[in-house]
Amino acid sequence: MMKPESTSFLPSPSAGEINLPRPAVPPPALPRLRYHLELLKAGYRQALRPDVQAPSQRAERIALGIDRPELDTIPLWSVRRSDGAVAIPFVEFVLGEIHRGLEPVARAASAIDPRAGVRLREGRRLVGRILLAMDGKRQHCSIPRLGDLFLPGDLVARICGPDGLLRRLRRDCDAVFGEGDTEWRH
Repeated sequence: MMKPESTSFLPSPSAGEINLPRPAVPPPALPRLRYHLELLKAGYRQALRPDVQAPSQRAERIALGIDRPELDTIPLWSVRRSDGAVAIPFVEFVLGEIHRGLEPVARAASAIDPRAGVRLREGRRLVGRILLAMDGKRQHCSIPRLGDLFLPGDLVARICGPDGLLRRLRRDCDAVFGEGDTEWRH
């Protein structure tokens, strides 16, 4: 049986020394969470600027093993009415997937940065409240339901906008686990 190597040669942090953070090991749920965050953002962006062609996220969906080809239509079918209300197809399903993905990500983040874990859990609670307010009965739609569910534009902006909830969630994930793009401008 091999004896583990001693780590006594490593300096221990003392007053005035920099304590380097532990390396972040992303949880398996993180890529799916990022995909759903990006998908909802793309739907919102397309509703605001229908003249700009939205990039497809089909390849990413397939690479993640998500067998829901209807999700590819989210940016194409997102619309904004003249009163400012926004409809993003399958919004309940995507928010439900974000809600589901945030728990393991928040748990893993808490082990590295407890404050980020708390913020991600609070974001999960907010997503849960939004889902409950939208439907009133359940907090997760297990299959995508197509229907024009128009939400007030200011609510959608607070969720999907440049300073919205999704951006804050993505920023916290990226701060803890790295490897995220910073393309959240509209």
